[in-house]
Amino acid sequence: MSPVVKGLIFAGIAVVAQFAMELLLVRPLLGLSWGTAAVLAAIGSVLFGLYGFFVGWKELYSFSPRTIWSFILDVSWSGINTVTGLVWMIWCAAKGSLRTDCEEAKVRGICVFENAALPGADASTLGPVMGGMWLLHEAVHVQQARIFGPFYWPVYLLSYASAMLSRFITGRFSDPHWEAYERVVMEDWAYRAAPSGAASIKLPATVLWFFIALLNTLAVAVLVAPIPGVGALPRLLGLDAIPWWVGLIVIILYALFRSFFPKGRLDSWQPMYS
Repeated sequence: MSPVVKGLIFAGIAVVAQFAMELLLVRPLLGLSWGTAAVLAAIGSVLFGLYGFFVGWKELYSFSPRTIWSFILDVSWSGINTVTGLVWMIWCAAKGSLRTDCEEAKVRGICVFENAALPGADASTLGPVMGGMWLLHEAVHVQQARIFGPFYWPVYLLSYASAMLSRFITGRFSDPHWEAYERVVMEDWAYRAAPSGAASIKLPATVLWFFIALLNTLAVAVLVAPIPGVGALPRLLGLDAIPWWVGLIVIILYALFRSFFPKGRLDSWQPMYS
């Protein structure tokens, strides 16, 4: 099958996924009119259709059931993460060069640009786009985004903010950014599931940290449930029955508890205060 045909197939999948999601899911969930939902679907179809053609044409996603399913998630449930990835791709294209020879990336459905990480990092990832060297740690972040979809960034950012706040509350002001960063629940998961030098994902750590991340996600969902629009999905799940402040308390208590254990890359549960 030629690269152009693959590109057209991925583009077609993106268009179908967008119209199905906007018309059948987003429209009733947000109470949109058919016309508004159709316009959103058309905009998404153009954006993700072009992305689909690009990854198919460049053969960046392998043509396998696993990768096609990953692509469907990228252009639907995890669409907001893919949009951030497309913005990130502009930086990566300007700073680095696209890799088309990384088989691990193709199997996982990840676009890799060499020499395009943020300053001070070996690799940086937004959505399905990785800048810098190929790292399994970064691939874990791509999968996290596909699992948690629109909740991924709210969970990540609130985890970071609460981790930094917990350090200030407990009187620890040294190197607050990195100390908080390596206690973000998504970073904990990535460091433990794919420790430095690992050739494959560690399944026990993946399962454990999935459930810890899920707890944080549910807390965030409870927190935003009262907000119109943003809280539509949590309300559909009945989470608006729980007071919003319960979600906030869970997030802060988790961060406080987590602050008394070493940073994620150390993979230790020895209590400490530093």
